[in-house]
Amino acid sequence: MLPKMSESDFDFLQKLMDQYEEEARKCKEAGVPLAGSVMYAAAMEAALLAIAYCDEDGIRGTDTYVKAGENDLRKWGLKQLLDLANEMKWLPSNLPLGEIARLSGIDPDEALKHGDVAYFADVVREVRDMVHAGRYLRLWSGVEVGKEYVDSVEEYVQIVYDHLYDRLITLIKNNPEFKKLASTMNEEARTSP
Repeated sequence: MLPKMSESDFDFLQKLMDQYEEEARKCKEAGVPLAGSVMYAAAMEAALLAIAYCDEDGIRGTDTYVKAGENDLRKWGLKQLLDLANEMKWLPSNLPLGEIARLSGIDPDEALKHGDVAYFADVVREVRDMVHAGRYLRLWSGVEVGKEYVDSVEEYVQIVYDHLYDRLITLIKNNPEFKKLASTMNEEARTSP
């Protein structure tokens, strides 16, 4: 059985997302792009975890949930959450996730034009995985992570957020346990610049 998420858990995830984004910005400003990219990916993972909890009933019957063999979403990794998001059509994609995005032949402009949002999320995951030295050496040997990487990751995470936001609001509004949270998020959206 999937453990229920409380409003305080959801609030904590929101705070964690904000913290990760703030740390990513600080890393970017300090000229440490790999660390910034990792923190943006962590923020995206928190957003995916939040939406998964808000759609508890919907995810239980998915292949991803069944294959995971783990009911506690807090133990899932980014790849599993991306697979779930793709299967649930939160992040639609024509690219099989887990393929190396840079080798897929898909151009970012084409992906965006075709609404292939999971492509961008998968690129973020790949850049985040550069933190593993062996993987970096195998797949990215000779590639130096510069400012353009963290800039792209920041932009790609925003594309993912934009796509998830409306879905998340709908899920929250349809879940009576999260009515208070929905009204808070609507108020924040109205007062945001």
